[in-house]
Amino acid sequence: MSSHYKYPLIFMASLLLAFCLIFFSYQLIHHVGMEYPNWQGESKDQDWKAVFTKNEDAPNEYSGNLYWIGDTDKADSTYVESLIVKKDDEILLSSDTEIPIRDYSGGTSLDGSAKEESISFLERLDEHELEGHDITIEVKWKQGDHYSASQLTLNEKTLFD
Repeated sequence: MSSHYKYPLIFMASLLLAFCLIFFSYQLIHHVGMEYPNWQGESKDQDWKAVFTKNEDAPNEYSGNLYWIGDTDKADSTYVESLIVKKDDEILLSSDTEIPIRDYSGGTSLDGSAKEESISFLERLDEHELEGHDITIEVKWKQGDHYSASQLTLNEKTLFD
Protein backbone atom coordinates (compact mmCIF):
# COMPACT_ATOMS: atom_id res chain seq x y z
CA MET A 1 0.00 0.00 0.00
CA SER A 2 1.45 3.32 -0.93
CA SER A 3 1.89 6.06 1.64
CA HIS A 4 -0.50 8.14 -0.43
CA TYR A 5 -3.46 6.03 0.85
CA LYS A 6 -2.04 5.15 4.28
CA TYR A 7 -2.54 8.51 6.04
CA PRO A 8 -6.21 9.08 5.11
CA LEU A 9 -6.96 5.50 6.19
CA ILE A 10 -5.26 6.01 9.56
CA PHE A 11 -7.11 9.32 9.99
CA MET A 12 -10.50 7.70 9.26
CA ALA A 13 -9.77 4.78 11.61
CA SER A 14 -8.82 7.26 14.36
CA LEU A 15 -12.05 9.19 13.85
CA LEU A 16 -14.08 5.98 13.99
CA LEU A 17 -12.31 4.87 17.16
CA ALA A 18 -12.86 8.27 18.81
CA PHE A 19 -16.56 8.20 17.88
CA CYS A 20 -16.96 4.68 19.31
CA LEU A 21 -15.23 5.63 22.56
CA ILE A 22 -17.42 8.71 23.02
CA PHE A 23 -20.63 6.84 22.14
CA PHE A 24 -20.01 3.88 24.47
CA SER A 25 -18.81 6.16 27.29
CA TYR A 26 -22.05 8.12 27.03
CA GLN A 27 -24.09 4.90 27.08
CA LEU A 28 -22.25 3.66 30.18
CA ILE A 29 -22.68 6.97 32.02
CA HIS A 30 -26.37 7.09 31.08
CA HIS A 31 -26.93 3.53 32.30
CA VAL A 32 -25.18 4.13 35.63
CA GLY A 33 -27.03 7.44 36.03
CA MET A 34 -30.40 5.73 35.53
CA GLU A 35 -29.51 2.82 37.80
CA TYR A 36 -28.13 4.75 40.80
CA PRO A 37 -28.94 6.00 43.32
CA ASN A 38 -31.83 3.80 44.25
CA TRP A 39 -33.35 2.76 47.53
CA GLN A 40 -33.67 -0.93 48.43
CA GLY A 41 -34.75 -3.04 51.34
CA GLU A 42 -35.59 -6.64 52.17
CA SER A 43 -37.80 -8.01 54.89
CA LYS A 44 -36.19 -9.99 57.69
CA ASP A 45 -38.26 -13.05 56.74
CA GLN A 46 -36.69 -12.92 53.23
CA ASP A 47 -40.11 -12.92 51.54
CA TRP A 48 -40.28 -9.32 50.28
CA LYS A 49 -38.01 -6.84 48.55
CA ALA A 50 -38.81 -3.19 47.77
CA VAL A 51 -36.93 -0.92 45.39
CA PHE A 52 -37.33 2.74 44.45
CA THR A 53 -35.80 3.36 41.01
CA LYS A 54 -35.59 6.35 38.69
CA ASN A 55 -38.20 6.79 36.00
CA GLU A 56 -36.66 6.76 32.54
CA ASP A 57 -38.72 9.68 31.26
CA ALA A 58 -38.19 11.85 34.38
CA PRO A 59 -34.75 11.27 35.92
CA ASN A 60 -35.47 13.17 39.17
CA GLU A 61 -38.59 11.14 39.90
CA TYR A 62 -38.80 7.68 41.40
CA SER A 63 -41.34 4.91 41.60
CA GLY A 64 -41.54 1.96 43.95
CA ASN A 65 -41.78 -1.74 43.22
CA LEU A 66 -42.59 -4.49 45.71
CA TYR A 67 -41.25 -7.95 44.84
CA TRP A 68 -42.25 -11.33 46.22
CA ILE A 69 -38.93 -13.14 46.74
CA GLY A 70 -40.34 -15.91 48.92
CA ASP A 71 -41.17 -19.45 47.89
CA THR A 72 -42.55 -19.29 44.33
CA ASP A 73 -44.56 -22.47 44.94
CA LYS A 74 -46.57 -20.58 47.57
CA ALA A 75 -47.26 -17.55 45.35
CA ASP A 76 -50.67 -18.94 44.33
CA SER A 77 -51.90 -18.87 47.93
CA THR A 78 -50.27 -15.55 48.90
CA TYR A 79 -52.16 -12.24 49.00
CA VAL A 80 -51.09 -8.74 50.03
CA GLU A 81 -53.74 -7.47 52.44
CA SER A 82 -52.26 -4.05 53.20
CA LEU A 83 -49.36 -1.91 52.00
CA ILE A 84 -48.20 1.10 54.05
CA VAL A 85 -45.31 3.32 52.96
CA LYS A 86 -43.90 5.85 55.43
CA LYS A 87 -41.40 8.67 55.08
CA ASP A 88 -40.07 9.26 58.60
CA ASP A 89 -43.44 9.24 60.47
CA GLU A 90 -45.56 10.57 57.59
CA ILE A 91 -47.72 8.05 55.74
CA LEU A 92 -47.21 8.38 51.98
CA LEU A 93 -49.41 5.43 51.02
CA SER A 94 -51.93 3.29 52.83
CA SER A 95 -53.62 0.69 50.69
CA ASP A 96 -55.96 -2.02 51.95
CA THR A 97 -56.61 -3.65 48.59
CA GLU A 98 -56.18 -7.42 48.46
CA ILE A 99 -53.62 -8.23 45.76
CA PRO A 100 -52.93 -11.82 44.61
CA ILE A 101 -49.18 -12.40 44.33
CA ARG A 102 -49.65 -15.00 41.58
CA ASP A 103 -50.39 -12.08 39.22
CA TYR A 104 -47.17 -10.27 40.24
CA SER A 105 -44.61 -13.05 40.54
CA GLY A 106 -43.33 -13.11 36.96
CA GLY A 107 -43.62 -15.91 34.46
CA THR A 108 -46.48 -16.27 32.00
CA SER A 109 -50.23 -16.49 32.47
CA LEU A 110 -52.50 -19.13 30.99
CA ASP A 111 -53.08 -17.08 27.83
CA GLY A 112 -49.32 -16.80 27.25
CA SER A 113 -48.94 -13.14 28.22
CA ALA A 114 -46.16 -12.09 30.59
CA LYS A 115 -47.08 -11.47 34.21
CA GLU A 116 -45.81 -8.47 36.12
CA GLU A 117 -42.77 -9.16 38.30
CA SER A 118 -43.66 -6.62 40.97
CA ILE A 119 -46.40 -4.51 42.47
CA SER A 120 -45.83 -0.89 41.48
CA PHE A 121 -46.61 1.92 43.92
CA LEU A 122 -45.94 5.64 44.40
CA GLU A 123 -45.27 6.63 40.81
CA ARG A 124 -43.52 9.99 40.30
CA LEU A 125 -42.07 10.52 43.78
CA ASP A 126 -39.53 13.37 43.74
CA GLU A 127 -35.93 12.60 44.64
CA HIS A 128 -35.91 15.16 47.47
CA GLU A 129 -38.72 13.22 49.15
CA LEU A 130 -36.41 10.21 49.50
CA GLU A 131 -32.99 11.71 50.22
CA GLY A 132 -32.17 12.03 53.90
CA HIS A 133 -35.42 10.39 55.05
CA ASP A 134 -36.19 7.04 56.63
CA ILE A 135 -38.42 5.12 54.23
CA THR A 136 -40.21 2.11 55.71
CA ILE A 137 -42.72 -0.22 54.12
CA GLU A 138 -45.08 -2.46 56.00
CA VAL A 139 -46.69 -5.35 54.16
CA LYS A 140 -49.54 -7.27 55.75
CA TRP A 141 -50.12 -10.47 53.88
CA LYS A 142 -51.72 -13.87 54.12
CA GLN A 143 -50.71 -17.26 52.86
CA GLY A 144 -53.65 -19.60 52.98
CA ASP A 145 -55.11 -19.07 56.49
CA HIS A 146 -51.85 -17.73 57.98
CA TYR A 147 -51.56 -13.94 58.37
CA SER A 148 -48.18 -12.19 58.61
CA ALA A 149 -46.69 -8.73 58.62
CA SER A 150 -43.29 -7.78 57.24
CA GLN A 151 -41.45 -4.51 57.59
CA LEU A 152 -38.80 -3.25 55.19
CA THR A 153 -36.45 -0.33 55.74
CA LEU A 154 -35.07 1.12 52.53
CA ASN A 155 -31.44 2.18 52.28
CA GLU A 156 -29.87 4.30 49.56
CA LYS A 157 -27.66 2.31 47.21
CA THR A 158 -25.02 3.94 45.05
CA LEU A 159 -22.63 2.49 42.51
CA PHE A 160 -20.05 1.78 45.23
CA ASP A 161 -22.38 0.22 47.85
